[in-house]
Amino acid sequence: MKSKSHILRNLVFGILIIIFVWYIFSHHEEFNQFIEALRQGSWLWLVVAGITQALYYTVYTFMTKSAFKTVHLHRKFLELVPLVFGSLFVNVLAPTGGQSGTILYADDAARRKESSPKAIIASVITTIVGYMAFSFILVFSLVYLKRAGLLNNYEIIGSIIFIFPTIIPGILIFTSYRFPKFTLKVTNWVYRLVKGFTKLIHRPSKISPDWPANIAKELTEAAHLVRGNKKQLIITLFIALVAHTVSIISLFVIFLAFDYKIHYGALIAGYAFGEVARVISPQPEGIGVVEVVMVVIFTSFGVPPIQATAISIVFRGLNFWAPLGLGFALLKTTKSFSGKS
Repeated sequence: MKSKSHILRNLVFGILIIIFVWYIFSHHEEFNQFIEALRQGSWLWLVVAGITQALYYTVYTFMTKSAFKTVHLHRKFLELVPLVFGSLFVNVLAPTGGQSGTILYADDAARRKESSPKAIIASVITTIVGYMAFSFILVFSLVYLKRAGLLNNYEIIGSIIFIFPTIIPGILIFTSYRFPKFTLKVTNWVYRLVKGFTKLIHRPSKISPDWPANIAKELTEAAHLVRGNKKQLIITLFIALVAHTVSIISLFVIFLAFDYKIHYGALIAGYAFGEVARVISPQPEGIGVVEVVMVVIFTSFGVPPIQATAISIVFRGLNFWAPLGLGFALLKTTKSFSGKS
């Protein structure tokens, strides 16, 4: 007889499949545009661009591996691949500011009988370091647009709003390190919230009374590990910079596929504000917004609208839509849904 956890796991996965199918059908226009845009470019360069995007996600996975090492959690590269792509898939289908995927990392650690709070901290470090590395690119883009006389208020406002997703995750680490008593208060509040909810739906709570103290303690320990492992943080930051560089190169290759030579400053600015739109957009992963922003930036530098649109659509197809489908395919191989643990 199947266990309740196995049935629940299959039920959740079934719901995700339904949502994913609905998601594909509701965005079929984007896929049609992607296929049409591909037909306009050089297949040789498009293949190179696809390989470069694969390299980007490879480097990104190594960055995640380095972030886990910061809190003394060791993962093999191939163990992280399903989690990296699976978290992207979960973030889109269950949008909570890009934090839904953190559940996969926490659950994976729990099933390994390791610290879930440390896995959460590692996931937060990945996010923060990625944003920190990107900040260098964003500052360059702002300066470049200012010198070109093309800097607008909405670009300045978007850059300011972008700061908040960078700061907020860092507060978790900072408070856990400097204010452990406050962290305990927060975990106690979460405990009471869960208890109240389970009472409301007439279900027994399976969270033990010592859960708040244990979680607060592990969060504090993880924060101290981060504080004492600055060298690994610097390594993670360097890998993040490499990842963004590879992604920009991929965008450059797509320009070659459409036979257009663009100045490196305009290329970086288009990439930068596309990324800003992805982070701050109310749409999951900036669907439909990133493409528009990139087209606006590129056309302001003289790129013909037709080419700018096709290039932006192809980049998003390789950078987002293809990994999203791969994330769905790999989700079943994670410990959360494989049923092996």
